[in-house]
Amino acid sequence: MIEFNNDRADAAPIKRSTPSLDASDVRAFLLLNPDFVLHDSELLTQLMPKRDDGENVVDMQSFVITKLQRQVRTLRDIQTDLIEASSLNSLAREQVHAAALSMLDAPSFDALVEYITLPDGLARTLGLASATICMEATGNVSRADTIGIRLLERGGVARMMGGTHDYRLVANVQGSAGLYGDRADEVRSEALVRLEFSRVTPPGLLALGGRDMDQFHPDQAADLLEFLARIVERCVRLWLDLPPQL
Repeated sequence: MIEFNNDRADAAPIKRSTPSLDASDVRAFLLLNPDFVLHDSELLTQLMPKRDDGENVVDMQSFVITKLQRQVRTLRDIQTDLIEASSLNSLAREQVHAAALSMLDAPSFDALVEYITLPDGLARTLGLASATICMEATGNVSRADTIGIRLLERGGVARMMGGTHDYRLVANVQGSAGLYGDRADEVRSEALVRLEFSRVTPPGLLALGGRDMDQFHPDQAADLLEFLARIVERCVRLWLDLPPQL
């Protein structure tokens, strides 16, 4: 058996190389990491020169204070934006909840459709230019256009939604007269939400038209809109005694 003996008196000591570091290396590191000194308060204290009236002396203290003031302003701006966004989301949530209760309280199917489609109904509750409910045309929904439901051609929902998407939010649009009727000129943005009333009925669409060009936009969260659409589906299903969508 071969044994390794490391106790030989004449064994040469292992030499470990010490990494070399010169001023140019330090300078290069600081240039690549300009905030390194600012984040080390002890090091900054040692490096900071006393205030001097000499023209060639860099006032590090003023530099650091200016940087901190700029960071504080940035944080305040972010805080303001978060507060405004939270207030807007709260307002939208209250509006959607109020609309849901109004639909649930509708005394008849016609009253439900009127609330969704008339200017002083859902559109007014949500602060919109127009709101409509649409359904693809079949022999079973021929009466729909007489009570305010707009009819679409077969495949119209998929065409308008761009496929099988559940919703579509678009900013800066020209309102469609086919969707919004005589209020189309007031629509500058829109939210289209798919409606699946029942497994025995064609698909539908809830169309909401905003007055501002960015009232609806693709980066907007759509959870409240989908909740509103689910309320519409259930109300229609209950009034028409339709089987649920599977």
